[in-house]
This record gives sequence, C-alpha cells and structure tokens, in this order.
Amino acid sequence: MTGLDKIIAQINLDADNTASSVLEKSQAQCEKIIAEAEVKAESIRKTGDIQAQKKYEDIISRANSAAELEERKILLSVKQEIIASMISSTLESIKALPEDKYFELIYKMISKYSENRDGVICLGKADLKRLPADFSEKVSKASKGSLTLSDTEAQIKSGFVLAYGGVDVNCSFESLFSDNSEKISDYVANLLWVN
Repeated sequence: MTGLDKIIAQINLDADNTASSVLEKSQAQCEKIIAEAEVKAESIRKTGDIQAQKKYEDIISRANSAAELEERKILLSVKQEIIASMISSTLESIKALPEDKYFELIYKMISKYSENRDGVICLGKADLKRLPADFSEKVSKASKGSLTLSDTEAQIKSGFVLAYGGVDVNCSFESLFSDNSEKISDYVANLLWVN
C-alpha cells in the first residue's frame, strides 16, 4: 500500500468515525426529541381527557337540570289542571244544590256582602225561575239594609248582584271564584299536596 493509499484509508477511517459519531449524536438527539414529544403528547392527551370528562359531566349535568325543570313544569301544569277541574266541579256542585240548600247559601252571602243601606238585589235567569216563596222575607232578615228584588234579570249564571245607587257588588259565584282564585287554588293545593 502506498503512502497515498494510506492517507486515503486514514481519511476514510476518520470520515467513518466522524460520521459514526455524528450519527450517534443525531440518533441520541432524535431519541431525546421523540421522548420529549411523547411526554408532551401524553400531557396533552391527559389534559384533553380531563377537559373531555369535564365537558361530558357538564353536558350530563345540564341535561339532568333541563329534565328536572321540564318534569317540574309538567307536574305544575298537571296540578294546575287538577285544581282548575276541582274548582270548576265545585262551582257546578254549588249551582246544582237542591233549592233549599242553594238559597240558604244565597242568604248567608247576602248577610256577608250587603251594606247597611237601601239597594236592589238582581238574580240571574235560572235563579229567578226557582225562587222560593219566602225569598223576600229571608232576604230582609239576612240583609244589613233594605233590598228590593229587581224585575230585570242579571247577566250572571248563579249568585246575585247587589246594586246601590250606581255601585254594583257582583256576588255571582263565577265572580267570587274568579276574584279569589289564588286563595282557592292555594287552599286546594294545600289539601291535595301538603302532608
């Protein structure tokens, strides 16, 4: 082997050693970068899993809240329907009372709602048709003032209207139920749902 061949062989050996060293360093750097990337990817995955779990729990929580709200709305609506039905049924029961019981209730109402002055009592068409013979006498006893029975029928289904010189007191059962609907609803609700 000549001197030139030896120099070339030495250059090749040095180049191989240098290349091998550079390759090892590059490979070590690549492994380090990959290991760091894997750690970072695992951290990102865990963060993503935590965020996904939190979003899932939030969605489930909101869905449960919405379902509970809808359930309460439906329950309230059903309760309101039951109360309205009971009130309507009660009103119809009052109208369907036997004459003596119905008019006893009318006299009690006159006692409560009449004023200590002269006035007129107006009844609806159905009540005018079934007036007891002693109606005027019992009205006089029940009234705080003097009440005269009107010949004109009131535009009501049941109960009566008291007229005092341009001021009317509507004592129809429909009006009384309407005016006191909140109290009646609360009372019925307490009867039905409060233990």
